[in-house]
Amino acid sequence: AGWPVAPGEVAAGDLLFFTTTGPGATHVGIAIGDGTFVHSPSGRGRVRTDRLDATYWAARYLGARRVAAASGS
Repeated sequence: AGWPVAPGEVAAGDLLFFTTTGPGATHVGIAIGDGTFVHSPSGRGRVRTDRLDATYWAARYLGARRVAAASGS
């Protein structure tokens, strides 16, 4: 769902997709602005922020999508 977002156009609220444990999108985060995103890197219930340009995440970045909120909500 949503629309693809160019790397230089990522904005707060965009979904960021990464390949971490296998081929294809296996991890997702939410952009929060200034090149950072929020995500839960493990199943332990901890949430943290990281930089999209960090070596680990930049190498695994697949792309971003923007999903518009439904009108009337």
